[in-house]
Amino acid sequence: MAGKSMWPMLGAYAFIVGVVLAIVLGVLIPPNAWLLAGLSILGLLVALLNVTEKEVHDYLLANVTVIIGANAFNVMVTSLASPLGLGAMATTLQTITSNLVFFVAPGAVLVALKEIYQLARN
Repeated sequence: MAGKSMWPMLGAYAFIVGVVLAIVLGVLIPPNAWLLAGLSILGLLVALLNVTEKEVHDYLLANVTVIIGANAFNVMVTSLASPLGLGAMATTLQTITSNLVFFVAPGAVLVALKEIYQLARN
């Protein structure tokens, strides 16, 4: 790996860590401000380290899909929790998906604002 930058690998590892943290912490502890702030900061780091000019469109599309999908999933879980007797499991699933949104949304906003700036400059 001589001559190659370590930043892309660091960004990839930060992404994996963020997703795993969002899931594991969603199962183990209820959401709190420090956890959500940490996931958000990690999401910003992932965006800064990983997203190149060529990847902006794909990155934003994937992020929007995660955010919309997570919110739709939360609506489904809320609707089905009582009829299916999901109880605490529903809350855990909603916490996990909310954690994922807190992880990806700040990076999406940052990359989108950067792209809007680039479009305005041109």
